[in-house]
Formats: sequence, structure tokens, C-alpha cells
Amino acid sequence: MIGHASPWPSAGSQATQQASLCEVLLWIASDTFHWLHNGHHRYPPAPGEESFTDMNIRHLRQLLGSRVKVFQFNKDQERQNGADWEMWIHNRSHGVGLRIQAKKASKHGRFPFDHKVRKQNAYQCDLLVQHALAVRCVPVYLLYNHWDWQGGDEAEAARAKRLCDHVTPDGSHHGCTLLSAYSVQSEVGRKAHGYSLRHKALWGESLPWNRVLCDRRSTTGSSPSRSGADVLTDIFTTVKGLTLMGLARASTHSSELTPSRGTWGDAEHVQSLHENGADDALAVLRDGPHRLPPHVLQLLEAHEAEPPPPPVPTVATVLVDVSDERARTLPQQFEGCVRYR
Repeated sequence: MIGHASPWPSAGSQATQQASLCEVLLWIASDTFHWLHNGHHRYPPAPGEESFTDMNIRHLRQLLGSRVKVFQFNKDQERQNGADWEMWIHNRSHGVGLRIQAKKASKHGRFPFDHKVRKQNAYQCDLLVQHALAVRCVPVYLLYNHWDWQGGDEAEAARAKRLCDHVTPDGSHHGCTLLSAYSVQSEVGRKAHGYSLRHKALWGESLPWNRVLCDRRSTTGSSPSRSGADVLTDIFTTVKGLTLMGLARASTHSSELTPSRGTWGDAEHVQSLHENGADDALAVLRDGPHRLPPHVLQLLEAHEAEPPPPPVPTVATVLVDVSDERARTLPQQFEGCVRYR
């Protein structure tokens, strides 16, 4: 199945039917899966994480039309924090925010999870958590995957448990998966105590992003269709489950931070996480979906070309509206993208 092209979401029926976020994420995952495989084997070198992220955000903008707003910021600011971009699934008053750091699988399935940000003398995973909590987001890693290093059967992977049945038969829906940053913190801390970094174990905890962020109004055999409020609640519940899995794996993440070259980085940052990290992480997960924070409400009213500065440096912020009103709005026509097969 590797190298086969997938059809555009809702291809041939855009005049009457719009693609769901789930469908678009599924297509992006499949496209990423094949693109990364080809980059490692047929047309090396493989593109970098930034290239994948830029293209995938572009696909979200094009395929979701007026339901999505995308704000691009100064990419040099990424060096100041642990996040690539921010994504909010919302209904214009409440929402679920993800602070996202992308990681690309190497040819042999390894990820640079233990990357250190020299300027802050801290691990990237620690900074990702810190800045996510500052803007009331859930910190996650977005993994760009391919199957070669697994040595497993794609059909078996496609039959794995999932939130929804909207998958591809070849397993390429695992091209983009989400992993709790708390799981990464735990594994990097474990490495600091002399153990090997278990890339395969972390990959196994990740979930296909269309499974986590499924907004389909109904699934096969289900009735009645979900409302926008139900969609948002279900997404919040799934994100919460993924995060609690990471917190359970690293129950002491707030008091045993991952070290940077034998030091603890910025003292103020460490002290704030030590005192408030666990409570803040649980607060983001409690009684949601939550009201949108002020910086997101500002972006909803802003023009994409002139966004207000983000409270924490961010490369891009993507806002996806899943409210009932937007669900009935047909997408705008999009220009074709170069598809790497």
C-alpha cells in the first residue's frame, strides 16, 4: 500500500458536502505517512519537521475553508519555547487547546525526544509543558510516522482500537499521532538515570490524531447525529484521557523535572512547576470544555494578516470551529497542493 495516493477529502462532492475535521486529519496523516516513507527510501532526504508542519497547516486551511483561521507568527520565536504551534478546537465560546511540538520519525523510527534548548538550558519537553500551562493548553507531541521501522503488519495496525471507524485500510492513518508531553518527560527523566530512551514505547502510547480530534456528526450505525456541543465534549474527553495516561506514567513530573546537563535550568521556571505544575495540569483537564482564554477570543475577531502578539511565543495558531452553525457552512474552494508520492 505504501506509495498509493489517497483521494482528497469529499472529492467530487464538494458542492454538496464538506469534509469533516476528522476526514481532513485522516487524509493529512495518510499523505504524511507516504511522504515520509518516500523521503527516507525513494526520494531522500526526508523533509524536516518544519516542512511537514507548514504543509499540514496549509492543508487544514484549504480543506476546512471558513471553519478555520490560521495565524502565522515569527518562526524565530520557536527557539524561545518548546512548541511548534497551537491548535484550538472551539465553538466560539468554549474549546480545547493543544500546544504542539512536532517530531519526525527517522528512517529507523527514532525521535529526538531528548532535545535540549541551549538558551534556556532545559529540555524541550519541559518548556513545552511550561508554556502550554501558561495559555491553558494541553501539551502534546505530534509524531510524523512511517511503518518501516515497526516491522509489523499494516493491516493489523489498521484494526487497532480507535475512537472512530474513519480509517484507511493500509494503516497510514498512523502517519500523524498525538502523544502526551508528560509521557515524554517521564521517558527523558528515565534516561537521565542511565536508561535507554524507549522510542517504540512512546510511539505505542500515541494515538492517530483523527481519533483524538474526531468531529464527525455521526458514525456508521449511530443515531442521532452528534451536536457541535457533543463533538467538543467528546474531543475534550479524549484529549483528557490521553493526558491522564501521560500523567499516570509520570506521576512525579512536577517535582522531579528532567535535568539539563546536570542542572535544573531556570530557577524561577523550576520553582513554579514544582509548586503548581501538577495542579495546573489537572485544572486544564477539569470540568471542560473551558471558556476560551482572552488571547483566543482576540484571535477570533482578528484578521489573519494582522494578529495580536501571542502571550507566549508561537510559530502558528490554528482555530477550528466545530459549532453547529459552521458545520452547515460549505467550504471555500481551495487551490491544489503539490502532493509528494
